[in-house]
Amino acid sequence: MAVIVKLIKTAITVAVAYGAYRLLYVTILRGAEKLGKELRLKNTLRIILLTIASVIALMVILDIWQVNLLPYLTALGIGGIAVGLAIQEPLSNFISGLLVILTGKLRESDVVEIDGITGIVEVVNYNHTVLRTFDGKHVLVPNKQVWNQRLTNYWPTNVRRFTLKVSVSYGSDLEKVLEILTKCIEEEPLVEKSPERSNSIVFAEFGPSSIDFNVNFWVQRQNYFDAFNSLANRIKRELEANGIVIPFPQLDVHIKERAS
Repeated sequence: MAVIVKLIKTAITVAVAYGAYRLLYVTILRGAEKLGKELRLKNTLRIILLTIASVIALMVILDIWQVNLLPYLTALGIGGIAVGLAIQEPLSNFISGLLVILTGKLRESDVVEIDGITGIVEVVNYNHTVLRTFDGKHVLVPNKQVWNQRLTNYWPTNVRRFTLKVSVSYGSDLEKVLEILTKCIEEEPLVEKSPERSNSIVFAEFGPSSIDFNVNFWVQRQNYFDAFNSLANRIKRELEANGIVIPFPQLDVHIKERAS
């Protein structure tokens, strides 16, 4: 009968712990929504809350079953050196994971490059960070590597500047070209325009077959692909309408006749 009671108490403890975890998680999400804050670590937050609930539930269950861990911990101490060496790497990843989470070095949905691997952050676990690459792969990057390696965040904010290279023939009226490129940027609705984020056209070089310009423009993250395509189409259309040629590489071959 005592065992049945303990089983019932264990089941209730697990149910209460899980219910508390779910309630707290939903409360935090709704609180962030009401405050107008974007919660960028939803999956990581879920893992942390579940871990806390599990630890508390385990402590209560051990008390219900009157399990004394001291003898087991003492026995573990005998092989402490071997165990310490075995868990050295996981422990390093765990500590690095906590640092990554607490400092906000990575957030879910960030587009990052870590040690040559580029992808979108799906979740920061205790031991590793999960990246989803653009070709659909899942890459598990150890948190020690995340913390220590150079990290590039491609979208630290929701707006970023890009460069589109435009080439025109040497016979083009450069003043007219600059006028057209400026007009295209100003009229393209997907390009961001503000005093803080100035768009510009800059001379790049006198190329082998063309005069090249760099069109620097700012876009919102959600408009990235559409803005690139739309601006490129607009520039090509306007240049062609004004008789300005976008050249392709050419090679002139001159043959000299030998004097007989």
